[in-house]
Amino acid sequence: MERVEQPESSALGRGGNAPPSAPDQRNCEVRASDQRAGVGATAVRKSLSSVLSGLNRPARGIDVAAALDTCLELPEVIGCLNPLCDNKCDWPTGRGRPRDYCSRGCRQSALRTHARLLGELLVIEHVLPLGDLRKAERVRLEARAAQTRWCLRRYATAVQQSPERNLRDDGSEAKEDAD
Repeated sequence: MERVEQPESSALGRGGNAPPSAPDQRNCEVRASDQRAGVGATAVRKSLSSVLSGLNRPARGIDVAAALDTCLELPEVIGCLNPLCDNKCDWPTGRGRPRDYCSRGCRQSALRTHARLLGELLVIEHVLPLGDLRKAERVRLEARAAQTRWCLRRYATAVQQSPERNLRDDGSEAKEDAD
């Protein structure tokens, strides 16, 4: 990879932060494959660990704080964790936990869809080894199982982020009995 050096004084504001219109490219690299393909310079920011590894001493808090300006820029707005939703979630400006889903209904929809996909996959994987399928049916079920696994990978993050839920086989949330 070829290094792209940008003088600190050019387009950088006070404190080393670049204005939004001028991306900060200090400690960035241009992918050689992009250069060979004639694609414009794609800046790849270094990881925090690679920036800190250049120090000749153990990193201190002030080193980490300074290095963050040259690392991956985190977004203020990011997509809802429901793979079927196009809405965005904002990082909270004050205190509070950031939202993973744009709404409660969207979160519930993602959890239900995950449970339904998982249930469908379990049924398909149960009947595949039985041996009572014609070749065309087997191929269709194997393809459906592969596509269901592919979909489930999109929901894995959403489910990991959400608290344990008591879900029925159809994906609906079961109410706990108050004894």
